[in-house]
Amino acid sequence: MNKTCKIMALFLLLGVFSLFCLAALKQSLTLFISIRSEGGDISGITARLTGGETILSINAWRSDTGDYYLFLPSWAEGRLVQTEGAGSQRDFSDGKKLFSLPRLSSGQTLRLENGQTLTILTGSSIPSVYLTLKHDLSHISSDKEQSDSGQAVILDGSGKTVYSGGLERIKGRGNTSWEQDKKPYNISLENSVLLPGMTGQAEDYSLVTSSDLTFLRNRISNEMGELAGTSSMPCIRVNLYINNSYEGVYELYQRISPDNMGLTDLEELTGQANPSQDEDTLSQLTTGLTLDDWNQSITGKWWDQKNDPENITGGYILEGDNAMRYTNEASGFILESGAYMVSKSPEKLSEAQYQYISSYVQECESLMRQSVGLDDYQALSACIDIKSFVGKYLVEEVSKNIDSSATSQYFYKDRDGLLYAGPVWDYDWAYGVQRLQEGIDYTDPEGFSAREIPGSLIWWQLLYYNNAFYADMTDVYENILYPWLNGLAETGLAEWEEELADSAVMDYLRWGRVNAKDAEGAVLPDGASSGAAQADASSLIQRARQAYQEQVEQVRSFLAVRKEFLYGEWIAAEDGAS
Repeated sequence: MNKTCKIMALFLLLGVFSLFCLAALKQSLTLFISIRSEGGDISGITARLTGGETILSINAWRSDTGDYYLFLPSWAEGRLVQTEGAGSQRDFSDGKKLFSLPRLSSGQTLRLENGQTLTILTGSSIPSVYLTLKHDLSHISSDKEQSDSGQAVILDGSGKTVYSGGLERIKGRGNTSWEQDKKPYNISLENSVLLPGMTGQAEDYSLVTSSDLTFLRNRISNEMGELAGTSSMPCIRVNLYINNSYEGVYELYQRISPDNMGLTDLEELTGQANPSQDEDTLSQLTTGLTLDDWNQSITGKWWDQKNDPENITGGYILEGDNAMRYTNEASGFILESGAYMVSKSPEKLSEAQYQYISSYVQECESLMRQSVGLDDYQALSACIDIKSFVGKYLVEEVSKNIDSSATSQYFYKDRDGLLYAGPVWDYDWAYGVQRLQEGIDYTDPEGFSAREIPGSLIWWQLLYYNNAFYADMTDVYENILYPWLNGLAETGLAEWEEELADSAVMDYLRWGRVNAKDAEGAVLPDGASSGAAQADASSLIQRARQAYQEQVEQVRSFLAVRKEFLYGEWIAAEDGAS
């Protein structure tokens, strides 16, 4: 072969290679939509797109009106759209129906053959979690005790794959949140991973949903807690997809556990001390039965573990809970005040562990009582970490949390350490919720709550009236929290809202938080034009966005007034008195 032929062959190969690369690039930058029909009716719509090294399939959600919505991650924006199936605008001789649209712009609506519509939305630039289970979602969503496994893919806000591997376990979680249609779950990944926006690798996570339609109440509390001196679990907001279906905006937390909190894992050490013991054969032991105001059978409870580790001073993770929930927990104890303390870890306390931690916490409570009215907390500081309790009280009071003396109050104690307050957890019933309880109006941004609310856990009331604790608390509020709250009310919440708004709109539509009627109450007729379909979908999207903005504004206006009320009570009043 002469030199000229070789050069021509080389150029030909380069051309073929370039065409192959261009085809692959187009494939990766195209959103493929398959529209399936059966008997003249649309039976399903599925989108296929590439994210990172992963090809994803996402099923469209069908609303009560029969219209379809595709809820896609932010990085699908701007992609070419190619649609195949029923509802096309062009017929080919082979009967296959195919057409291409301009690049995807969130909010586009397509008119399908039978008068239905398909609206395509892209979410906010937040990570996306895709879970593929071995069974249908109903296998676990219908029973909190059921679990499943499968595969998990997690992508960051730009579409880069940060985890692709096994999903060892998924199981329902929560109490009141489990009763909602949008279910919360605990998941365990096959391998630990460092997720975007988090610190530290973890395998165990909680996918949290709640009645908070801002998706920001926990974020406010987490950041406030860290600033004020207590702890929070790393958390990010994500779009969740399970079995190719969009499930909405979730908060993805590193789960409260010894490993994720950097504590001694006493539960694991107890298992190592009993290598031949089958946990399923353990028996629960109790201190006896009593009746409380809820008429529930209450008892201190532990398990007949045969052996203990040499050091049983930690780590313990405890939750202050209410009587009804305490009844169903594996281990716990009741303080002299009537507070119910659940042992979250170890879940099955040995008798020695039960005796140690219940006595230690009771001593802490007794010292709180003895410290009321004193000008120092010297004795108390030998038992509890003052800084974390100051921070935790401030989060409870600023948020006006309805559960501040009832439930979701976490505390922990590491080996040879003090009792710490935290991590902060579960603030969906805070920041101006509509509830009047025990004489406290939780909608009102003024008035005290944690200091005064009657509940089984009275620690905040006791600590508030120790003069040294009060001085530390007001100092943190004046110099740290008050300036931060000013920034949050002025611009911070608006910025957070904007960051999450596109995904919030998708969640609101997915879960029917806005209806499908226009401003005059008319449902879009089947024979309406494509322009009318686009207008109706745009109107619904706009109402969802407005509804989300109103939810965030309620929290912002609550905080704007509350921060000034507390400043007036704690700082201005003291300055005036001096």
